[in-house]
Amino acid sequence: MSQDHRKYIRIAKPLEATWRGAGGGSVCRIADIGWGGCFVQALAQPAIRERTEITARIGDRDITLNGSVVYVEAPFGFSIEFDPLTEEQITVMKELLGEPPASGA
Repeated sequence: MSQDHRKYIRIAKPLEATWRGAGGGSVCRIADIGWGGCFVQALAQPAIRERTEITARIGDRDITLNGSVVYVEAPFGFSIEFDPLTEEQITVMKELLGEPPASGA
């Protein structure tokens, strides 16, 4: 990707996870994550714009984040832009990312 269009900063925080979409799913690793999305390292990738869910353990809780695939970098992985986060998801994400940006999550 030649230009970074991210709205939120991401941090490099490897997390073991799983992903599932219309085309399948598998175990994966979240390479970086922020309030707006994450990059998922996986051998199998969903299609761009495919609705996808990622489930990972943050702290002592499992969290499922839903969103759409916005970028695929075969064979390494893909990026997901999250749907608006629920209050519960925000609470869990704060353990990893700190407070959300003032403009909201």
